[in-house]
Amino acid sequence: MTADETMHDDDLTPGRGTLPSTGSGEFSAAEASFISEMGSLMERWGLPQATGRLFGYLLLRNKPVDLDTMTRELGQAKSGLSVAARQLEAWTLVRRSTRPGSRRIDYEAVGDLQHLLLVNNAHMRKFTETLTSGVPVARGEARGRLASLAELFNGYVEQTEALVADWEARRTAAS
Repeated sequence: MTADETMHDDDLTPGRGTLPSTGSGEFSAAEASFISEMGSLMERWGLPQATGRLFGYLLLRNKPVDLDTMTRELGQAKSGLSVAARQLEAWTLVRRSTRPGSRRIDYEAVGDLQHLLLVNNAHMRKFTETLTSGVPVARGEARGRLASLAELFNGYVEQTEALVADWEARRTAAS
Protein backbone atom coordinates (compact mmCIF):
# COMPACT_ATOMS: atom_id res chain seq x y z
CA MET A 1 0.00 0.00 0.00
CA THR A 2 1.42 3.37 -0.96
CA ALA A 3 1.47 6.37 1.35
CA ASP A 4 -1.47 7.80 -0.61
CA GLU A 5 -3.47 4.61 -0.09
CA THR A 6 -2.75 4.20 3.61
CA MET A 7 -5.84 3.48 5.65
CA HIS A 8 -6.57 5.81 8.53
CA ASP A 9 -7.61 4.93 12.07
CA ASP A 10 -11.09 6.28 11.37
CA ASP A 11 -11.32 3.97 8.35
CA LEU A 12 -10.25 0.48 9.33
CA THR A 13 -7.69 -0.56 11.83
CA PRO A 14 -4.51 -1.09 9.83
CA GLY A 15 -2.59 -4.24 10.48
CA ARG A 16 0.53 -5.98 9.39
CA GLY A 17 -0.92 -8.89 7.46
CA THR A 18 -2.81 -8.93 4.22
CA LEU A 19 -6.01 -10.74 3.49
CA PRO A 20 -5.11 -13.88 1.53
CA SER A 21 -5.78 -13.59 -2.22
CA THR A 22 -6.56 -9.90 -2.05
CA GLY A 23 -5.19 -6.60 -3.18
CA SER A 24 -3.10 -4.04 -1.43
CA GLY A 25 -5.34 -3.48 1.60
CA GLU A 26 -3.48 -4.41 4.73
CA PHE A 27 -5.33 -6.16 7.49
CA SER A 28 -4.30 -7.67 10.76
CA ALA A 29 -4.58 -11.44 10.97
CA ALA A 30 -7.74 -11.06 13.08
CA GLU A 31 -9.32 -8.68 10.54
CA ALA A 32 -8.42 -10.97 7.65
CA SER A 33 -9.88 -13.92 9.54
CA PHE A 34 -13.10 -12.03 10.28
CA ILE A 35 -13.52 -10.98 6.64
CA SER A 36 -12.89 -14.54 5.43
CA GLU A 37 -15.24 -16.04 8.02
CA MET A 38 -18.03 -13.65 6.98
CA GLY A 39 -17.50 -14.86 3.41
CA SER A 40 -17.82 -18.48 4.49
CA LEU A 41 -20.83 -17.78 6.68
CA MET A 42 -22.78 -15.93 4.02
CA GLU A 43 -21.89 -18.61 1.48
CA ARG A 44 -23.73 -21.08 3.75
CA TRP A 45 -26.74 -18.73 3.49
CA GLY A 46 -26.65 -19.09 -0.29
CA LEU A 47 -24.81 -15.88 -1.12
CA PRO A 48 -21.47 -15.76 -2.94
CA GLN A 49 -18.42 -15.76 -0.70
CA ALA A 50 -17.40 -12.40 -2.21
CA THR A 51 -20.63 -10.88 -0.89
CA GLY A 52 -19.89 -12.09 2.63
CA ARG A 53 -16.29 -10.92 2.44
CA LEU A 54 -17.46 -7.48 1.35
CA PHE A 55 -19.93 -7.37 4.22
CA GLY A 56 -17.19 -8.31 6.70
CA TYR A 57 -14.93 -5.64 5.24
CA LEU A 58 -17.66 -2.99 5.44
CA LEU A 59 -18.50 -3.94 9.03
CA LEU A 60 -14.90 -3.13 9.97
CA ARG A 61 -15.01 0.25 8.25
CA ASN A 62 -15.82 3.40 10.20
CA LYS A 63 -16.95 5.38 7.19
CA PRO A 64 -18.50 4.72 3.77
CA VAL A 65 -16.24 3.46 0.98
CA ASP A 66 -16.44 3.55 -2.82
CA LEU A 67 -15.99 0.64 -5.25
CA ASP A 68 -12.51 1.74 -6.34
CA THR A 69 -11.26 1.60 -2.75
CA MET A 70 -12.94 -1.78 -2.18
CA THR A 71 -11.33 -3.11 -5.37
CA ARG A 72 -7.88 -1.91 -4.34
CA GLU A 73 -8.10 -3.10 -0.73
CA LEU A 74 -9.88 -6.42 -1.28
CA GLY A 75 -8.21 -7.29 -4.57
CA GLN A 76 -11.46 -8.37 -6.18
CA ALA A 77 -12.91 -7.30 -9.52
CA LYS A 78 -14.91 -4.09 -9.45
CA SER A 79 -17.79 -5.79 -11.30
CA GLY A 80 -17.96 -8.55 -8.69
CA LEU A 81 -17.87 -6.09 -5.83
CA SER A 82 -20.59 -4.02 -7.48
CA VAL A 83 -22.82 -7.12 -7.67
CA ALA A 84 -21.94 -8.00 -4.06
CA ALA A 85 -22.77 -4.48 -2.87
CA ARG A 86 -26.14 -4.62 -4.65
CA GLN A 87 -26.87 -8.01 -3.06
CA LEU A 88 -26.08 -6.64 0.38
CA GLU A 89 -28.21 -3.60 -0.34
CA ALA A 90 -31.12 -5.87 -1.39
CA TRP A 91 -30.78 -7.66 1.96
CA THR A 92 -30.72 -4.18 3.58
CA LEU A 93 -27.35 -4.96 5.14
CA VAL A 94 -25.65 -1.97 3.51
CA ARG A 95 -26.78 1.44 2.40
CA ARG A 96 -25.47 3.58 -0.39
CA SER A 97 -24.72 7.28 -0.35
CA THR A 98 -23.03 9.89 -2.49
CA ARG A 99 -20.64 12.65 -1.60
CA PRO A 100 -21.57 16.26 -2.45
CA GLY A 101 -20.18 17.13 -5.87
CA SER A 102 -19.32 13.52 -6.72
CA ARG A 103 -21.08 10.88 -8.76
CA ARG A 104 -19.30 8.07 -6.94
CA ILE A 105 -21.40 5.80 -4.81
CA ASP A 106 -20.19 4.93 -1.34
CA TYR A 107 -21.38 1.93 0.66
CA GLU A 108 -21.49 1.36 4.39
CA ALA A 109 -22.69 -1.50 6.54
CA VAL A 110 -25.92 -1.08 8.44
CA GLY A 111 -24.42 -2.15 11.70
CA ASP A 112 -27.30 -2.10 14.12
CA LEU A 113 -28.13 -5.55 15.43
CA GLN A 114 -31.83 -4.90 15.71
CA HIS A 115 -31.94 -4.10 12.00
CA LEU A 116 -30.18 -7.37 11.17
CA LEU A 117 -32.61 -9.32 13.35
CA LEU A 118 -35.65 -7.60 11.84
CA VAL A 119 -34.41 -8.32 8.31
CA ASN A 120 -33.97 -11.95 9.29
CA ASN A 121 -37.44 -11.91 10.85
CA ALA A 122 -38.98 -10.70 7.60
CA HIS A 123 -37.50 -13.76 5.86
CA MET A 124 -38.60 -16.04 8.69
CA ARG A 125 -42.12 -14.57 8.64
CA LYS A 126 -42.40 -15.35 4.92
CA PHE A 127 -41.07 -18.86 5.59
CA THR A 128 -43.68 -19.30 8.35
CA GLU A 129 -46.45 -18.08 6.04
CA THR A 130 -45.36 -20.56 3.39
CA LEU A 131 -45.30 -23.41 5.91
CA THR A 132 -48.74 -22.41 7.17
CA SER A 133 -50.12 -22.34 3.63
CA GLY A 134 -49.00 -25.95 3.20
CA VAL A 135 -50.93 -27.22 6.23
CA PRO A 136 -54.37 -27.41 4.54
CA VAL A 137 -52.99 -29.24 1.50
CA ALA A 138 -50.90 -31.76 3.44
CA ARG A 139 -52.23 -35.12 4.58
CA GLY A 140 -51.46 -37.37 7.50
CA GLU A 141 -48.17 -36.89 9.32
CA ALA A 142 -47.08 -34.21 6.87
CA ARG A 143 -49.92 -31.95 8.03
CA GLY A 144 -48.83 -32.22 11.67
CA ARG A 145 -45.18 -31.70 10.75
CA LEU A 146 -45.97 -28.55 8.76
CA ALA A 147 -48.25 -27.18 11.48
CA SER A 148 -45.59 -27.86 14.13
CA LEU A 149 -42.83 -26.18 12.08
CA ALA A 150 -45.07 -23.18 11.35
CA GLU A 151 -45.82 -22.84 15.06
CA LEU A 152 -42.12 -23.09 15.96
CA PHE A 153 -41.04 -20.45 13.44
CA ASN A 154 -43.93 -18.18 14.36
CA GLY A 155 -42.75 -18.37 17.98
CA TYR A 156 -39.21 -17.61 16.84
CA VAL A 157 -40.40 -14.48 15.01
CA GLU A 158 -42.46 -13.32 17.98
CA GLN A 159 -39.61 -13.88 20.46
CA THR A 160 -37.12 -12.07 18.24
CA GLU A 161 -39.45 -9.09 17.88
CA ALA A 162 -39.90 -9.01 21.67
CA LEU A 163 -36.12 -9.25 22.15
CA VAL A 164 -35.52 -6.32 19.78
CA ALA A 165 -38.25 -4.21 21.43
CA ASP A 166 -36.78 -4.93 24.89
CA TRP A 167 -33.25 -4.14 23.71
CA GLU A 168 -34.37 -0.87 22.10
CA ALA A 169 -36.24 0.11 25.30
CA ARG A 170 -33.13 -0.57 27.43
CA ARG A 171 -30.94 1.31 24.95
CA THR A 172 -33.29 4.31 24.99
CA ALA A 173 -33.45 4.28 28.81
CA ALA A 174 -29.65 4.25 29.00
CA SER A 175 -29.35 7.29 26.70
